[in-house]
Amino acid sequence: MKKPLLQSENRVYRTYRGGKMLETMLGKDEPKNSFQPEDWISSFVEAKNKNFIPGEGISRVVVDGVSTPITEVITADDLGPGRKESGVLIKFLDAAERLGIQVHPTPAFSRRYFGTGYGKTECWHILETADDAAVYIGFKQGITREKWRVLYEAQDIAGTLNALHRFSVKKGDTVLVRAGTPHAIGAGCFLLEIQEPTDYTMRVEKVTVAGETLTPMQIHYGVGEEAMLDCFLYEGLDEDAARTRYFLPERPLDDLARTALVTYEDTPCFALERTEAENAPFTPDAAVTLVITQEGTVSVGEHRLPVKRGDKLFVPYGCGAIAIERGTALVCYPPRLG
Repeated sequence: MKKPLLQSENRVYRTYRGGKMLETMLGKDEPKNSFQPEDWISSFVEAKNKNFIPGEGISRVVVDGVSTPITEVITADDLGPGRKESGVLIKFLDAAERLGIQVHPTPAFSRRYFGTGYGKTECWHILETADDAAVYIGFKQGITREKWRVLYEAQDIAGTLNALHRFSVKKGDTVLVRAGTPHAIGAGCFLLEIQEPTDYTMRVEKVTVAGETLTPMQIHYGVGEEAMLDCFLYEGLDEDAARTRYFLPERPLDDLARTALVTYEDTPCFALERTEAENAPFTPDAAVTLVITQEGTVSVGEHRLPVKRGDKLFVPYGCGAIAIERGTALVCYPPRLG
């Protein structure tokens, strides 16, 4: 019988520091920041770090008390009809310092340079904030490729940040970052990220906020600076238009206890909703991931599980109806088919 699978902690090295808010949520005795600020969830993807470690980033699930790579457990039958891949990568991301200004490829760019049909559209659902938390996203009006090139070649970091919109964020905000959009997550943001399943990032800053000098491969993955500059979508918006484009409103679903945060109308790449206690049971038509945001009890088919905040459940297709008996969870859906 299929059953929901509890995932182990899966911390991944990044070039920025963070993780203290994540560890606080997980109830660790001495939470601290480090260069493992992310926990990758339902991940079939390896991290593309400078010091590559085989298997880093691949999620592990608990099967009969043993932590096992998810790639050794899940089959196509578990993903759902017509599906051969999970299609998504989910993360806890906790930034103690600003991330570098970056951009992710579109599917067309990835097909041309990386041999994959996945780009990297992503969204951020803010779980907690500290200090004056903000995100930088999208070009202001008047930023052209040539102006951006001048800022990049001069490594004018103040100028590059000023070329982007800066928006304060708070708990509950949901920000959609379509592939090709320049962005940077600011310090003090702890969020759940759902994205296309790649780890391709083009970077503008040659030295990180933490002081690490990046290699050309870390900056443009070997495609060269001209191609890297082509990866950006040079779409200048005024502040109101940018907020409307990037920030998504909550939308109640039919039973009023489930709330849509990202829909397939927003992007075909994934969907995200919040489900609360006493909602009507629902049966997904594909594998989903439940990320618990408030302690409680979850029932999946015949299985009833006590869960705590921060738990992550991979629910294979065919497990049966899902209901949150107590607590709150975020439900992460794979791409829309067709």
